[in-house]
Amino acid sequence: MAVIKSVVAELGIQSEVHEGLVIGHSEVVAQACVPGTSILRISVIATWADVIAGIIAGHAINPRIPLTLDLEVHIINPARVGMRISSEAIPVKVGRTVTVCEATFRDEQSGEPLAVSICSFIASPDPSHVFPGGFPLLEGMNQRLTQPLAERIGSRTIGPGMVEVPHRPDGLNASGAIQGGLVAFAAEEAALSLREEPAIVDSLNVRYLRPFSTGPARAVASCDGDTSIVRLTDVGAGKLGAIATVRLGRLR
Repeated sequence: MAVIKSVVAELGIQSEVHEGLVIGHSEVVAQACVPGTSILRISVIATWADVIAGIIAGHAINPRIPLTLDLEVHIINPARVGMRISSEAIPVKVGRTVTVCEATFRDEQSGEPLAVSICSFIASPDPSHVFPGGFPLLEGMNQRLTQPLAERIGSRTIGPGMVEVPHRPDGLNASGAIQGGLVAFAAEEAALSLREEPAIVDSLNVRYLRPFSTGPARAVASCDGDTSIVRLTDVGAGKLGAIATVRLGRLR
């Protein structure tokens, strides 16, 4: 059994694994919200989607370690501080090379839909990337974030549209690369840093090109109206690691 002690664990999603279904439970805390608002960051939902959908992918390709290939999130209704969220992840396709999953998020009390995510995964091409005892049970994921997420991750804003996320042990996935949700955070933060007034992200798509195995991950955003293209580079390796599309929305 794996007891997780990491940034992702502090985002506090508990999971229940059923046949063909993973159910998640989480709560929105102020530290996980967009600064200056009571609205949950889209990158937190992306991280939760990556976790619960990743469980399905992990069991599908067990004992090999799954890597996120593509992660897409669309906000239906913003999640706010104090809200309890229920989520479900199901497999859409389990293929020989790619596993695709859908994750949905709802207000646990009202049932109101909050967000939908589509995630795809592949097995790590490194033959040494396996779970020796099979895909682990994820315990200890119900920890609580006690400082603003950007501060907890250790990210830094270099300038408008440019953000770096460090390669630290508490922010890595099972293959030793920066966790996919933290890469999504860098993309979100870079796009938001181009706005002078508080804004939120309505949709996010991250295409992962290679693992961020060295770091830091540097996100550079360019903006055309409400849409930003964000290129994320593994600075240590000097290679493009991901490209993201971010659609900004206005507070409502």
